[in-house]
Amino acid sequence: MVASKSHRRVVTGHRTRKSMVLSDQRHEPYNFKTVGGLRHTYMCSTDGSLESDPDKVEKELPKSALPYTNGSLLQIVTFPAAKATASTSDVQVAQEFFTRLPGLADTFECDGSQMHVTQTVDYAILLDGELWLELDDAETVHLAAGDIVVQQATRHGWRNKGEHPGNDRFRNARRGFVTHQSAPTLSPDTLDDPRSS
Repeated sequence: MVASKSHRRVVTGHRTRKSMVLSDQRHEPYNFKTVGGLRHTYMCSTDGSLESDPDKVEKELPKSALPYTNGSLLQIVTFPAAKATASTSDVQVAQEFFTRLPGLADTFECDGSQMHVTQTVDYAILLDGELWLELDDAETVHLAAGDIVVQQATRHGWRNKGEHPGNDRFRNARRGFVTHQSAPTLSPDTLDDPRSS
């Protein structure tokens, strides 16, 4: 298994009317204990203001895996290949998800499919590997490194169906994403299909 990769985060801002680096640090991923190969890194959050205090950001990051109202949240997730299985019970997996991903874990459907809906607009960038985005009616979109998804409060799930034995660089899929809070009016019941007009 490839060692967990840390990610460097550089935050700029202003001091005495000049632009400067406010923070330059590495963030280590959290390695899920119940699902081998699943890794998650909180990188940064904003509350809607133009400039955030990096120290305050560090204290607030673990409180929610969803952004504040008018805010945004940057996270990086490594998805193991589909063959990776949970090493413990479903209850233990759920407990770890609720602990690590508060707010987001509450949106997952109870059938274990990891399909979910959040009232957010997500800009997801696939950094390495391959992923499949699943939507309603089992519609899937195959994604490769460099592809970007703009996910607009739709019911969805992420799948790593890649099979590259012995090569974690291709077997694991790493996705960075920025989530923005959206208006709470988006739902399948209120949205019209633009293709039908």
